[in-house]
Amino acid sequence: MGIVASFPEGDMSNATPSPARPQLTWEEPVEVAILETDPENLSRRIQDAQDGIMDEIEDSFQTASSSERQSLVNAMNAVRELRRVSGNPG
Repeated sequence: MGIVASFPEGDMSNATPSPARPQLTWEEPVEVAILETDPENLSRRIQDAQDGIMDEIEDSFQTASSSERQSLVNAMNAVRELRRVSGNPG
């Protein structure tokens, strides 16, 4: 069973970062956790991702657009699933 990430922009295989929209601070640790291949580092990467998502939720969830809120919820669900399938207690 694999983890499938959903990106609102569609297929990200050929995407390049847009200079008009800088990457949000919570997105980078999520990406790093998903791409981590070293089991020794995975638990810390997952925790960093969850912390980043929670910080963003606390800072902007009420003022965020519906799609931004859904992105945060989707990211948290993906990181929780990553923790579950990796066997890292959380």
